[in-house]
Amino acid sequence: MDTQDIEQLLKNAKYAHLSEATLLSYRDSQLDEIGVVLADAHLNLCLVCDRRLDFLREEAAVLTMTAEPEITAGNYFHTEMQRLASYIDDLLNAWMVLFRQPAMKGAGDGDEVWRYESEDGLLSAWAILESDASLTVHFSSPELAWEGARIRFRLGPFSKEVTLQREGDSGVAAKIKIPRRQRARKMSDISIEVV
Repeated sequence: MDTQDIEQLLKNAKYAHLSEATLLSYRDSQLDEIGVVLADAHLNLCLVCDRRLDFLREEAAVLTMTAEPEITAGNYFHTEMQRLASYIDDLLNAWMVLFRQPAMKGAGDGDEVWRYESEDGLLSAWAILESDASLTVHFSSPELAWEGARIRFRLGPFSKEVTLQREGDSGVAAKIKIPRRQRARKMSDISIEVV
């Protein structure tokens, strides 16, 4: 392109408004050198296109802010607790299926009377009938993000809150011991929730 052609393009750029595509490309720094020079020349003289460009920049800023919410410790923890709650719901369903009928008859001291394992291995739980006829329910997970999560466990008249605590680098765990005299006759009378 020779100098005369560039001068003619600059003159023409002063009189015709920039297209939406040109303004978007200018905003996103996608124009070549000549395109930038032409757009700059026009924007220096044309308030209409300059305002349109300002509007497109503001619109892009708003879209960026709404499209990418800021991740904070608070909403990350909340999201993780919701994820844990969905695993607890599955666990609770597995318990209910097993204990709709009396299932501990014939169980001896130290016998595991129930076990749950999520398909992806992120949550395990099991119940053991102890020698003193108490029932101990264990929770375990390799998901360290769940450290500090509080679980409210209720079985019949017995109710207790426990916290998932770190066990080295391998994961988190908690256990609940239900004394024999507080054990529910109806094992399906249970609720477990993340609090």
